[in-house]
Amino acid sequence: MVGKYRRVWRSYGKRPGVAALGFSAAVASALVSMIAPSLVRRAVDVLAAGGDPRRALPFALGIVGVAAVSGFLLFAQRMLLVGISRHLEHELRTEAFAHLLRLPASFFSSQRVGDLLTRLSSDVQAVRMAMGPALMYVASTTTILVSAVVLMLRIDVTLTLASLSMAPAVALTAKFFGSRIYRRWNVAQEELSRFTARLQEHLVGLRVLRAFACEEQEKKTLGELNLAYFRASLRLVNVQALFFPLLQFLIGVGFVVVLGYGGYKVVARSLSLGQFVEFNLYLARLIWPMIAVGWVANLWQRGAASMARIEELFSQTPELPALPGPRPAKPAPSKALSVAFTGVRFSYPGAPGPALRGVTLTVPAGRRVAILGEVGSGKSTLLSLVPRLLTPPPGTVFVDGRDVLQWDLEELRGTVVMVPQTAFLFSATLRENICMGKPEASDQEVWEVVARAGLEPDVANLPQGLQTVVGERGVTLSGGQRQRVALARALLLQPAVLLLDDCLSAVDRSTEAKILGELPRTTLLFATHRVSVAKTADWVVILERGEVAEEGTPSQLAAAGGRWAQLLALEELEEETMEARG
Repeated sequence: MVGKYRRVWRSYGKRPGVAALGFSAAVASALVSMIAPSLVRRAVDVLAAGGDPRRALPFALGIVGVAAVSGFLLFAQRMLLVGISRHLEHELRTEAFAHLLRLPASFFSSQRVGDLLTRLSSDVQAVRMAMGPALMYVASTTTILVSAVVLMLRIDVTLTLASLSMAPAVALTAKFFGSRIYRRWNVAQEELSRFTARLQEHLVGLRVLRAFACEEQEKKTLGELNLAYFRASLRLVNVQALFFPLLQFLIGVGFVVVLGYGGYKVVARSLSLGQFVEFNLYLARLIWPMIAVGWVANLWQRGAASMARIEELFSQTPELPALPGPRPAKPAPSKALSVAFTGVRFSYPGAPGPALRGVTLTVPAGRRVAILGEVGSGKSTLLSLVPRLLTPPPGTVFVDGRDVLQWDLEELRGTVVMVPQTAFLFSATLRENICMGKPEASDQEVWEVVARAGLEPDVANLPQGLQTVVGERGVTLSGGQRQRVALARALLLQPAVLLLDDCLSAVDRSTEAKILGELPRTTLLFATHRVSVAKTADWVVILERGEVAEEGTPSQLAAAGGRWAQLLALEELEEETMEARG
């Protein structure tokens, strides 16, 4: 069990002095509290002997003093040990999130967002409870348990053995229920992950649900997931509800034994009334440790289950910053770098066939290349390999003559920037979204990229201009506006290689052509479905089923009479038809 928490023990190792003080305070608080029963015994014996009640006053004051010191030590142990657990929670969540950022895109394509949220929230909290309050009470209750038993043995050995007759039953009960709590907590967390994932999808896609009148259907789906989580939680609660009352029953049986046997000893005068009261106070001190056995076991089982779920994240292999081996010399700064694909083959896990089938393409520095193809032809896959959003086979994709796998990942993604078709914006101001990769950008730099992305008229119409909050995922902007914000974000980084994955599909043809024409003269690869826009490129590549079907300049391909010529004719026919209707 302890081994499952190996990763988080480091938080205690970083703060040995604080941990030592915290555990010392826990032990000292428990030991100080054990003084009070002895003072009570003396006061009772004084009063039972018919002496002056004032003689019991020092003992009463002593009890008050013990309570004050014990209370201060309780405060200290909580501040120190629970404080460490809060540091642990922060560090574990930060470490887990940092690890997530290093994982490849393929990992996220197979994961539910809600599951990841649950692991970084409630699972981390469960680990904190196990490594904070639970450990604190292990220290204090163990001290109470040992010292109380020793002091009880000092009063009467046989009465002590009788009072502890139920201890084996308590231990077996804790072991029996502990494993069941572990399993049921795990199931409940999985159900919570499924519910959270679906809820997140519903909230994000609420407009789509309303547009297709799917509210009732999705309400039913979410209700079923909520019910599954409720039932899993109820099964966990049922175990816990039986666990603690059973512990209290066993402890109560022990008390009955003590009252009967101890009362007999008092009547037989083998035990004074004061000693009997003192013994019962020690026994009362044992109630919390015996209940805490179950509570701590519950926390540790839940924490262990959650830690196992978190460790599943850490077991995922992150992207390598670069392959082992000597690093080529860093290229001199330039405005554009070359890109080359050499026999690139790529398959998605579980896909029936390869997405790319031996693609070979050379893009000289500063060249503008348009990539056309039907849905599923491999355009997005090809572009995603350059910045290693997908990992290519070794020796197949090169930037500036260097295998992208030999580039430092941070350096590569600062050199090659890709703008996806689906633009993601954060719930922040428009300026903050544009400056995400370069927060220190000046106003002049921001306005330059706003102009190049064709956003100036849109910004002028916003209530607060660049300081307008765009809402979650940019909900207050249109699809075309979101795409142009994403383009402006990329342009601000002044990349040596710019990749556009049909990222202007939501704007009209003339606007797209104008924006592309005003882009800086860098190496540009852009996927598009518009032939009229592709005509502005220096070189055109047509992909079909993951292979290069045609490539050349627009004029060369038009003269060849192949697929490009067919697409040109089809687009011209569409334009003539629209003009005739209009």
